[in-house]
Amino acid sequence: MKKYLRAKYCAEYLNVAETTFWHWVTDGRIKKGIRLSPRVTVWHIDDLEDFVKQRQLEDSMPAVSRAF
Repeated sequence: MKKYLRAKYCAEYLNVAETTFWHWVTDGRIKKGIRLSPRVTVWHIDDLEDFVKQRQLEDSMPAVSRAF
């Protein structure tokens, strides 16, 4: 059975404020959720896990400096 979370619990899962979570969705960092009704949106737990893995990968990559 697939597991889905509402925004409040997604934010808790990611250890951020709910506002930050919504900003990330708006910015396209996190996939848009599934709209169940005008006031209810859910996200698949696998999408959140993919987001966490991607962030860990980005954090482990060395920063590239540019000289202008």
